[in-house]
Amino acid sequence: MSDKRMKFLNTHVDNLTMEEAVERAKQLILSKRNSYVVTPNVDHIVRIEHDRLFREIYEGADLVLTDGKPLIWMSRLMGAPIKEKISGSDYFPEVCKMAAREGFSVFLLGAAEGVAKKAAINLMKKYKNLKIAGVYSPSYTFENNAEEISGIIRKINRTKPDILCIGLGSPKQEKFYYKYRDLLNVPLTLHIGATIDFEAGVVKRAPKWVSYVGLEWFYRLMKEPRRLYRRYLMDDMEIIPIFFKYRNQMRITEPKSCNILGVDIAVTNMKSVIHFLTRDLEKLRGEYVCVSNVHTTVMAYNDPSYRVVQNSAVIAVPDGKPLSLICRMRGYGTAQRVAGPDLMPEILRVSEEEGYSHYFYGSTEQTLKALEKNLREKYPRLNIAGVYSPPFRKLTEEEDIETIERINAAKPDFLWVGLGAPKQERWMYEHRGKVNAVMLGVGAAFDFHAGTAKRAPKWMQEFYLEWLYRLIQDPKRLLRRYVRSNAQFIWLILTGH
Repeated sequence: MSDKRMKFLNTHVDNLTMEEAVERAKQLILSKRNSYVVTPNVDHIVRIEHDRLFREIYEGADLVLTDGKPLIWMSRLMGAPIKEKISGSDYFPEVCKMAAREGFSVFLLGAAEGVAKKAAINLMKKYKNLKIAGVYSPSYTFENNAEEISGIIRKINRTKPDILCIGLGSPKQEKFYYKYRDLLNVPLTLHIGATIDFEAGVVKRAPKWVSYVGLEWFYRLMKEPRRLYRRYLMDDMEIIPIFFKYRNQMRITEPKSCNILGVDIAVTNMKSVIHFLTRDLEKLRGEYVCVSNVHTTVMAYNDPSYRVVQNSAVIAVPDGKPLSLICRMRGYGTAQRVAGPDLMPEILRVSEEEGYSHYFYGSTEQTLKALEKNLREKYPRLNIAGVYSPPFRKLTEEEDIETIERINAAKPDFLWVGLGAPKQERWMYEHRGKVNAVMLGVGAAFDFHAGTAKRAPKWMQEFYLEWLYRLIQDPKRLLRRYVRSNAQFIWLILTGH
C-alpha cells in the first residue's frame, strides 16, 4: 500500500501520478511478495457496494489506481481531488516499458485463442528487451474446470514471471486471482480487462480525445451495444445515489488518518474524538467506532475481510501507544493515544452534563451488574438505558432481531460493545445502520470499570508496556497472540510496510 492512500466513496484509492504508480509497481516486484493491482471504474464502485467478496478484494489490493474520468470528477466535487486517471490500458504499457528497462518478465493470461500470443509479439516489437515469460488463453468456462486451472497455475509458476497480467474481464479476473493467489508465485499481478485485445490490435480502443472528455464508456457502448447497454445505461446509473450517499457522509468532518498496514488510524486526541462524536451524534447514528491496537491492526493486515471491517468504521482511534507513535513519526505531530478504557469514562462524564443515554452490550451478567453499579455510583446523573449479556455463541436470526429491537426500544445515544476483538468489530459492522445509536467497541473496558480486571499502572502505559502487564495477568490466553502479533508488527514496520 502506498502512503498516499485515501478514502474514496465505498473504497480506497492510491492518489498517485502515472510515474509514481509505475515506480510503485517496481518496488512491489522487488519486494518479492504476492502483490496485486486493481483499477476501479464506475462499474467496479457499483459492484463493491453489493458484492462483499469484491469489496474484500479491493481492500486487500496493494495498489488501487483510479480508472475513469467520472470518478476523477466526483473526487473534485467531494473536495479530495485524485491526481490522475490511470486506467489499466494506460498503466499496462507503462509497466511493460519499465519491465523492459529493468529486466522483468511478463506473463499474459486471457483473451481469445491466439490473441495473447499476438499481443506478446506486438509488445516485444514495441519495447525492445521486454521478456515475455509465457501466454495462455483459457477456455471460456475455465473457472469450472479444475484440471485447466491446475494447468494454468503450473504453467505460470514454471515460467517464473515477475508480472502476471490477467485480462479476463471484471469481476472474473479479480476473483480468479484472489481465490488462487496463494498458489501463484508471482511478485506482481495486474488486472487489465480488454487490454490484451487492444495490444493485439483485434479491438480498437477509443481515440485519445474521447477518453480525455470521459466518453470512453460511450465509445465501447457503440461498439458492443448488446453486451454493454445494461451495464452502462442501467446498472452503472447507481453511481449517482452512491456518490450522494458518500458525499453526504464526508460532510461529517472526520479527523485525518494515517494508514498503518492498510488500516486508516485517526490522527486525533481524546478531546477531538469526544467533540467529533458528540457534535455529529445525530448524523453518526448507526455508525461505529473501532478502538484499534497493534493486535487488531496485524489481524487486519493478514485478513482482508477484517480490514474491510476496520476501515468501514466512521473512525478508528489509536488505542495502542505504538500506533500513535507511528503516526507522529510519519509527520502527524498531534496524534495521541485514545484508549478504549479512557474514552468510556470521558464520554460518560460529558453525558452527565448533556443527558446522553447509554446501553452496554457484551461480557457476562456478573460483569455487567458490577459495571452498572460502579457507573451509577461514579456518575449519579448518568442515563443508563440498558445492559445485556448475549449468549457465548452466534445468535439465531430471530434472537438477533429481538436483540436489536430491544436496544433500539431503549433509545440509547451510545451503544458500548464489549465482546472482544475481532468479534465486537465484526458485530458492529454487521449491525451498521440497524442500531440507532453510535456503537463503540471497547473490549476489556467493561472489566476494568466493573472492577473484575485490573488495568496496568500509568507508568507501564506510558512506557508502552500495558501489553506486558496484561500478558502477565493472562499468559495462557495472550502469550501466543502477543508474541506473534507484536513480532509481526515490528517486522512489517521496520521493512517499510
